[in-house]
Amino acid sequence: MDRFHRIFPALALCLLPLAHADTRQPQPCDDALLASLAAQLGQQDWTLPHERGDESLVAAACKPWPDDPTLSVVTLAYRDAGDTTPAGERDLKWLVAKVDTQSGQLRERYDDYLGEDAALEIDAGSLWLDTARYHLAPDVRAFGVLVRSVARGASCPDAGFNELLTLVVPEGPRLRPVFSTYLYAWTTVKGTSCVMDSDFQSEQANLTLGLGPKQAHGYADLVVTAHVRAGRQEPVLRKVSTTLRYDGKHYPFDQFSTFWMRETQP
Repeated sequence: MDRFHRIFPALALCLLPLAHADTRQPQPCDDALLASLAAQLGQQDWTLPHERGDESLVAAACKPWPDDPTLSVVTLAYRDAGDTTPAGERDLKWLVAKVDTQSGQLRERYDDYLGEDAALEIDAGSLWLDTARYHLAPDVRAFGVLVRSVARGASCPDAGFNELLTLVVPEGPRLRPVFSTYLYAWTTVKGTSCVMDSDFQSEQANLTLGLGPKQAHGYADLVVTAHVRAGRQEPVLRKVSTTLRYDGKHYPFDQFSTFWMRETQP
């Protein structure tokens, strides 16, 4: 399946903001951990990803698990040795996992693919782990994986999106995605982006997640809040929120969310 073509209880909403990509702290992986993972995945000769992302291991992020110092969470984008498909056209293997920090042994995992195209291209800094306090149930703590594209995209777009966040929860030896959406989006309000005139106006939204005071099917509600601006450095024009209820399998939500746009607001 290609996902790219395709506190508890609380009295008030608890916001769990994700910093912008430019200010996120690095999440490097230890050489020994990468070597162990490569062996388990049938790969070899992995080195730390370079900025261009042209090695077998294209991107990697590792972070200690807050609830247990003996565990870490990792995410990798990689391809088989000898695959010379150019960047922007690759079908990269994608791993999200919990591992034993000392041995690198996989504990729980989720495997998928990142199919690159005009809108998605991965480099060494494209993956980032979010271990905020996503306590969806008393014994369930989710964590997030952020995928940031470096693709140039269309030459004259009227909208855009980036920073796809996916939340996963443990399910036996597997990790299961329960929520996914882009945390950054923009849209044209007036005019055309390619025409440099005074009529062009756009709005952008940065999304944050919080946990609501209610629950459904044993999982807390998710509250998605859009902070809407006329530009990255502009003040917030408005905040728009929507509440998601777990349906027993996932939180139904559009990856390309539009609830914050003017014409879609109630």
